[in-house]
Parts: sequence; structure tokens; C-alpha cells
Amino acid sequence: MTTWRRWFQLDECSDELGQDEQLFLGGLQQAAARWDVGYAASWAIRDEEEHPCLIAAVSLSDPVRRISLGEFGVHYRDHHARGDLLHSCLHELPDEPSPIALDVGGTPEEVAVECAAWFETILRRPVKYSSWRNHHGQLYAEGWKFSDDEDEVELSQSYIPALAPRKQRRRLLRGGFVFGRGWRQVKGIEDPPSHERRVR
Repeated sequence: MTTWRRWFQLDECSDELGQDEQLFLGGLQQAAARWDVGYAASWAIRDEEEHPCLIAAVSLSDPVRRISLGEFGVHYRDHHARGDLLHSCLHELPDEPSPIALDVGGTPEEVAVECAAWFETILRRPVKYSSWRNHHGQLYAEGWKFSDDEDEVELSQSYIPALAPRKQRRRLLRGGFVFGRGWRQVKGIEDPPSHERRVR
């Protein structure tokens, strides 16, 4: 039991919570206190200027690489919550729900229970790190994803075209794995990773 840590502590700069928001956050914290999961940072905030809702989130990270893998959060308002992998530093929900999205309504206590179960499921999922090196031993790509294969959610990734094999760069382009200003999806790499490890 992770009772030594309080989950979803309200940011000190938050606006005052309404009664239903207090019930929701209290229920979420109470349910989270019973979790037996690996460490993850968590927080809650209510900022009327940025979002007209209460936001609660957990942040996954890779302690070895010291990199954030993304924040999973819920937006709670008017007895309803939507959750997903939050987008950008503004903690926005994606325009299109991902395969792991949550959409639930009910009393504040009921919604808190559903959200707590959703968070716990995410925190229990194993995360795998994969990296690729060229024939000079230079790291050119790395990616983090859930390793239970329930969905195709990529948590974080990087790709350095200048260090990657030329033939591979062309394959990614032909395969439709290049977007915008040359951004490449590592899931299109066919070569086996040079290194893999479990993150959590």
C-alpha cells in the first residue's frame, strides 16, 4: 500500500473548489490511497482562466533517461469526467479520443471511483523502452510504449534522421510514417531494437 504518499494534492495556486469538486477530489484521493503501484507524480489544479474544470493527473517518467513520458489526466466538471493522455503543457485533452480515453458521468463519488480505477489501470500497465543505433553505434531513435499491446499509444519517442540509415528513412517515408515537418514515427522502424528494457 502506498499510504506514505498522498495522491492528487491540489496546487496551491488553484481557484477555490465547488462542493461537488471537493467531493470528487476527496473520493479520488481516498481511492488512490489504497493503490499498490509504482511511483508516479500526481497533481490536481483548478484554474478558471485556463480551463473551466478541475484537472487531476498522473505523470509517467523514465528515471534512467530522466524524461517525462506523458501526463494522463481527467477533466472534471458538472458531475462528468473525460480522461486521456493530456496534450501539451496546457494539459488539454486531445481533439480525438485515444484508445485509452475515459468518459464517465454520475455523482461526484461515483465519478471519482471510475476515474481512480482508470488511473490505477494505467499505472499498472508495463512500459517498455526501445532504442536503435546505427553501425557506428550512434543512437538515432528511441521510443517508450505500453508493452501489453492493448493499444497503439506511443508515450514518447525521438528520431534523428541525420544519424539514421538512409534506406530506413526512405522506407518510413514510403510507409506513411513521416508527418508535418519531417516528424517520424518510430513504430514504422522494421529493424529490431539495439536495446530494450522495462521501465515500470
